[in-house]
Amino acid sequence: MPTSKSPDRYQQLLQRWQQRTCSPQEAIELMEYLRNDASNRVLLEELQAAFRQVQPGEEGMSSQPINRVREGLLKHIQGAPVVPIQRSRKPGAWLRWSAAAALLAAMALPAGYVLRHQSATSSAKKPIAAAPVAEQRKTVLTLANGQKVELDKAGMAQLAQGNSTIRNQNGQLIYEQTNSGQAALLYNTLTTAPRETYPLVLADGSKIWLNAGSSLRFPAAFAGNERKVELTGEAYFEIATDAHKPFRIQVKQMTVEVLGTHFNINAYTDETTMNTTLLEGAVNINSGRSSLRLAPGEQSQVSGDGQIKKITGVNTDEIMAWKEGYFKFENADLATVLRQFSHWYDVDVVYEGNVKPRKFFGMISRKSTLPNVLKMLNANDIAYRIDGRKLIIEGN
Repeated sequence: MPTSKSPDRYQQLLQRWQQRTCSPQEAIELMEYLRNDASNRVLLEELQAAFRQVQPGEEGMSSQPINRVREGLLKHIQGAPVVPIQRSRKPGAWLRWSAAAALLAAMALPAGYVLRHQSATSSAKKPIAAAPVAEQRKTVLTLANGQKVELDKAGMAQLAQGNSTIRNQNGQLIYEQTNSGQAALLYNTLTTAPRETYPLVLADGSKIWLNAGSSLRFPAAFAGNERKVELTGEAYFEIATDAHKPFRIQVKQMTVEVLGTHFNINAYTDETTMNTTLLEGAVNINSGRSSLRLAPGEQSQVSGDGQIKKITGVNTDEIMAWKEGYFKFENADLATVLRQFSHWYDVDVVYEGNVKPRKFFGMISRKSTLPNVLKMLNANDIAYRIDGRKLIIEGN
């Protein structure tokens, strides 16, 4: 990272981060600046020490620790000496932008971008070296006749499926309807490999981004009075508007119905609920037992027995970080963090004994290797070992 840029640039980046308008690229730029020398790392420890003063509490409690974090960082960026931040005995307020300050501290750490800092005398066990995970699987398109096409192969020839043609253009799978005549529905299935996402454009123009370890079953061309697909795992949808043909996504017993809108569905089999988060427009959620309508910024959670719960004021940036190539955690528990690692790195998480609860704030590039990402566990006094494809978390 170049160090010749004006301090005003980094002050601006900090302000954008505090206001939650900082792009991932700008956050990485700020991270690299903070990682540049030893004095920056001292500041990071002070940031973390201040954040640990801020515990969940009642509304209206003091926000002084976080204010001192910001003031200290601004002074450092402007070239003033770093003033140690003293630990306050007062509990702080749980403010949304305090999470952003903690996230900044987490991002600046070199290994795993961990929030909580432990001393060199930490009692955490060292991970046991393990055999490498099996060779990377490939994202596969399964055609209606059962033929399987690996999509990472360069120069995939254009294929025909009924009334549609398929091409793989710049890492995006595109379906185009060639005529409007009625034809039998020919279903294709796109299945993503671990550590891969894949964008897809359906014949109606709808755009879908499929997360790792997920699959989407869809017709090569839509016919009749509805558009229907089936999802396993996680995907983000931008549905083309067609007032005469509602779009329906089937996920087990849940159906999401839309006309044209943007939303995310997380329905991995190891999740306790199937979560639909709306970014734009409106969707109807039906579970067979009940139904509800979502507005932007809301999320539905459908349990295994079909009960639906609505969550308002959802942090959509955290939910959509996967699409931008990041893990992002704000007050996430250990199980939530490890499920995301499990989906991406294709490992099975096993718990042994009682594992102390943890909360995590951080942002990690999904280009990071599994060993580097797992360093955050040691930094949080969490012992683990890897046995083949098993990630074993060791409790007391």
